[in-house]
Amino acid sequence: MWCSNQLRRSGNGWAFPANVRKLLLELTAGQSVLHLFGGQATFGTRLDIDSRVKPHVIGDAWLPPFKRDAFDVVILDPPYAGINQQMKMLLLDAAAWVASKQVIWFHTQWVAGNAGCSPERAWLVRVGDSCAVRCIQVFRVSAGKRKPEPWFTRGPAIKYNRWLGSQLRFALEGKRQEVDADVGTRNLVA
Repeated sequence: MWCSNQLRRSGNGWAFPANVRKLLLELTAGQSVLHLFGGQATFGTRLDIDSRVKPHVIGDAWLPPFKRDAFDVVILDPPYAGINQQMKMLLLDAAAWVASKQVIWFHTQWVAGNAGCSPERAWLVRVGDSCAVRCIQVFRVSAGKRKPEPWFTRGPAIKYNRWLGSQLRFALEGKRQEVDADVGTRNLVA
């Protein structure tokens, strides 16, 4: 896919290039969509840890606070720096748990599928001169997906387990109502 050089007059540039946005809208037409890392997305439900971008849900994309199959499609557009294979698999597992049909990955790194996601379609995306090529990968979510662990077992995030032990259990014990601009009030949280 070819995306022309974007001339930005203002803003931070954390938005999908026009051709990518058009393709994502076509792929997700008529379906409920969740953007993990999605504070700047212009469609679907946006989850972001940064309250300054005014997401629909303030939360962590690594441990999304939604029940199984809460959305038809989950779009992952994680930061482009410092992501390893273990991190990619954790993100795919978390996204597959929340998605009932598909997970869409938009990144500079190509990702292999896992037990919960099998590759379906993909595009290489040229986003501008002297830029890293991006990929859009569509994964079909399987019924046999595995439930993500609500804590980290290795890597740099393991230091958060002490905090997660008390905070996450409280958050996941009951059911809460979330208000979503696109789909109205739904019980989306586990």
